[in-house]
Amino acid sequence: MLALVNLWMLLTAFVSVALLNYSPRTQRWGAVVGLLGQPAWLYLTHVTGEAGMFTASVFFAVCYGRGVWLGFFSRSARHA
Repeated sequence: MLALVNLWMLLTAFVSVALLNYSPRTQRWGAVVGLLGQPAWLYLTHVTGEAGMFTASVFFAVCYGRGVWLGFFSRSARHA
């Protein structure tokens, strides 16, 4: 089970960072993929008792959520 969660974390992190840095047109999808990986990060850091990494994961979840908001729901996204 934990191996699958680790794979989920790894794949979403790699794809997210690649999309965020590939082009402005792919950045919003990078935020989506990153946000989709956050449940795995939050679960695993909570289960293993890594409070610092859990806090960092909450921070990243908020940042990815903001990226999704700006990429899909803000006024500037509607005009792009």
